[in-house]
This record gives sequence, C-alpha cells and structure tokens, in this order.
Amino acid sequence: MAHIKIVKGLNIPISGQPLNKMGQIPTPKQLALDLKSFDEMSFKLMAKEGDLVKIGQPLAEDKNSPGRFFVSPAAGVISEVRRGLKRRLEAIVIDVSEVEEFHEYALINPETASKEEIKARLLSAGIFTLIHQRPFNILANPNNSPKSIFVKAIESAPFVPAAELQVEEYEKEFQAGLEALSKLTDGKVHLVYSTNSKCSAFLNAKNVEKHDATGPHPIANSSLHIQKIDPIQTSDDIVWTLNVHDVISIGHLLTKGKYFTTRLISIAGEGIEEKARGFYKVRNGTAIKDLILFKSAIKPLRFISGDPLMGKKVEDNDFLGFKDFVFCSLPESEDREFLHFFRLGKNKYSMSAAYLSGHLKPDARQYDFNTNLHGEPRPFIVASMYNKVQPLNISTMLLVKAVMAEDFELAENLGLLEVDEEDFALPTFVCPSKMEMTEIIADGLKRYSKELLS
Repeated sequence: MAHIKIVKGLNIPISGQPLNKMGQIPTPKQLALDLKSFDEMSFKLMAKEGDLVKIGQPLAEDKNSPGRFFVSPAAGVISEVRRGLKRRLEAIVIDVSEVEEFHEYALINPETASKEEIKARLLSAGIFTLIHQRPFNILANPNNSPKSIFVKAIESAPFVPAAELQVEEYEKEFQAGLEALSKLTDGKVHLVYSTNSKCSAFLNAKNVEKHDATGPHPIANSSLHIQKIDPIQTSDDIVWTLNVHDVISIGHLLTKGKYFTTRLISIAGEGIEEKARGFYKVRNGTAIKDLILFKSAIKPLRFISGDPLMGKKVEDNDFLGFKDFVFCSLPESEDREFLHFFRLGKNKYSMSAAYLSGHLKPDARQYDFNTNLHGEPRPFIVASMYNKVQPLNISTMLLVKAVMAEDFELAENLGLLEVDEEDFALPTFVCPSKMEMTEIIADGLKRYSKELLS
C-alpha cells in the first residue's frame, strides 16, 4: 500500500460551490449519445432517424476497433443525428418514450467468469468506451493486456462530486466491477482513495491493492497515481484507467444485465443561483437546457459541461458530455477592464504578486472568476510558476516547448508518455504567458500516438 502525499498544487478558491444537498432531475423529453469528445474516431452508424431504440442498444461502432459499441442512453425514437465538419458524427438525439425498455443481457458472475467472457460483454454493451489507456489517454485497446489497472476513487477538480457520493447506494455494483477488472489484467488493480475517506466501499474493497492520497488538486489525476505506484517507462507499458462511475457501470451491467443510465453531477458556478447549486442525479446525455435550473441575474453567461478547468463551452441545445460530472456557469467577460493593471486587486485572486491578494495571507475567502484572460498569449517568461502547481516529476515548460516544436523524441524523454492534458490545467491557469498548455499537450499526444500506433 502506497501513501501519496503532495504539497505542490492548488485548490482554486472559486465561488459558486455546490451546496451540500442532493436532488434528482426527472427524465427529460430528450436524451443524447454525445460523441463530441471522440473527435479523432470514425464511427459506423447503426441506427437512423426514425428508428425505435432501447436503452443499451448499440447505436454506433468504432471503425478502428470493430465490436466496440457506443450504446443508447434512452429508449425512444431517434429524432436527430447531428454531424459536424466533414460529416463527423457528434450526437444521436433520442425522443424519450413514456415507458422505456432495456436491451437486456444475460447475468454474469464476475468471480467465476473468464477474462474473454467479461471482455466480450463489456465491448458489446458499450462499457469498453469508458476504459482509457495510457500512454496517450486513448480508449483502451481490447486486444492489449494492461500491466496494471488504476481506479481513482478520489476527486479534487473544482465542483466535481466526491467519489464517496458517487458510490453511495452502489457499493455492491462497485465491488462487482472491481472483481471483473481483476480478471482483465495479469498485474494489479490499484484503487486510490482519499486519506481521510471513511467509505467502506473503498476501505473494504477486495481483489485490489489499496492506496491513499492527500494534497491539493491535482491529487486526483491518474497520471500522478501511476507515476508514484507503477510508472510508465516505454510506449509498451500499457495501463488502463477508470473512475468510480466507470467501475459501477461495469458491475451494474454484469450483475443486473442492464446498461447503467444514472450519474451524479454537480450544478454550480457564479452563473447559477445559489438555491439551485448542489448535487443531482441525472440521466446520461441530459440536455443542457434541462440543467439550467435557475440562471443568475448576471449576463452574459458561459455554460460549461465539465469542471471549470477542463470543461467545454456548451449552448442550450447541447448535451452533457460523455465523461462529464459537472455543469457550471461563469460570467462571460466581453470587455477589458480599464487600467486593471494599476489597481490593487484586493478582491481579485492572484497566486503570484500581480494583485494585492497575492501578498496577503491565505484565507477561506472565495473569489469571483469570469472568462477574462487579462492579457494575450505571449512567449514563455519563467518556469517557476508552473513548478509550484505541478507535482509530477516533469519539466513542465520544457515538455510543452518540445511538443510545440514537434520534437517528440525529446518530448518522450521529458515525460510525454506519462502525462495527459488535464495535468497541465493548473499550469495553464497560473501561466503569465496565457499559453493554452492543455490544448498543446492534447494535440501533441494525438499526433505522437498516430506515429507510434499506426
């Protein structure tokens, strides 16, 4: 058992935190299989507009991995197939029936089932789309055998519901999912949870190697867990990663024979009225318009599917992202603040000494953030800021520069195989040069993976 403790990082004191209350949003009239996050994939469409479908019925197949299906989150009639540039499949919208039917599967006992039996079921039922593979954080190749599997049962990104809340009421399904995962690797299944966790589903988990972690964000990032416990040395060191919801989905499918359609999300942010902020159980693929419970009087607003650091901008007619557990809203800043650089900035957050708040002692105050960058992109200035929030054993600025120069041999030596774009969210947040490092790393990982895996 490893104890992971970090001091580098940052818990951003952002206002609009979700209240400690639970709610449930009724099943909306429309749900969608949102595929925007799989922009590098080619799909074979398995249903068309006007077709009647069931929950868990395959709707699209990965052309590069035949047999891996993306399935319907609802039962009803397909009302729209949305496409983007070059006719790329973006979403399959379903008008939900009053009485929904499931595409049911025979039950499987994870303790006695074979590796091949479990893998085949996860592929056909759409669950293999939840398992990611390192290096490159791509969808896991079912033909590969990972040297280890990492399950993160800890969350630290802004607004994301705690792992303990997500597993509540699904403890048996979670354990069944862990049992199944233990069959899919010849190595170990590593379960990482908070040092302060009192959750019995984590503390008493079986067939896993348990580890605890403590520290500020990004303590929940899988890259950190992998580097501390079972590091990736070469591109052949394959590791699979999942979160609590993914494991529950596996256990629910095998023990109940049905696709898991529920997830716990938070609704938060300065752009949401305080009385609406909290944690809600919703259906996968819920429309953004059904999540906008009470808009703040602040206008204009930016709606975000995902946490404030890594989420994507969405509109009313979009849907909750395939892997998102946060819906939040921030004030949209359209105008530059006049002579802002001459102001003391006592009420503005600063990790550096740019504002007066950066010189004050840390307190429990929360700050209002908006979408203003307070400047334009410019060359890298100094690396010391990034080192304060980057707990990974990498040189943040040198790695980003190597990727920008497309020197992937150097980038690999600097740690490219060990990272994901989310590991650069905090360096991007504190960057005085306004460099979009998350986008640079994401693009670099895609290009380098094509070179090595093609």
